[in-house]
Amino acid sequence: MGWNYSLNQDISLVRGASRMQNKEWGVIITWKFNVPPYLDTGSQILNQMRTAYECGAKYFVLFNYYFDGSGPYGMMTDEYFEALESFWNDVVKSPNVVHGSIQADTVFVLPENYGWGMRSSEDKIWGIFKPDNKTQLIGDQLESILNEHGIKTDIIYEDEKFSLPQEYHHIYYWNQN
Repeated sequence: MGWNYSLNQDISLVRGASRMQNKEWGVIITWKFNVPPYLDTGSQILNQMRTAYECGAKYFVLFNYYFDGSGPYGMMTDEYFEALESFWNDVVKSPNVVHGSIQADTVFVLPENYGWGMRSSEDKIWGIFKPDNKTQLIGDQLESILNEHGIKTDIIYEDEKFSLPQEYHHIYYWNQN
């Protein structure tokens, strides 16, 4: 999560992949800006971690980088340490916040091995190739599905090695009208 991408899309991709393979998953929160303070605000990071926790994330990484001129803890300031402490005390230890309480009931199925970056309609495929005739179609469908179903969406790839879980109430394929 970071770089101003959609929190819903990030969680949908990671949760969808883990669900298909019956694995645990987590998030890494990275830079939002290319200049100091680099990271989002402490309150925004706390909200991102809480959302991921409620969606079932089991582990969390807050990206930190030490460079000359930064504080004694790299980019980490009291604001971020307070957000981490609040996450533990007000989310993880709270009986009012239920881990995994936000479940996906919708899935968007992408073409097998389609390595489009999903950041914009101009994003490259596999970081090398220009967008193809599927890119705009997939991007428009993905945006529409995320707007309609939000954080209750998983994004997966077609793969004959893994069967689609039965729990999804809404199934959308990339080439479906």
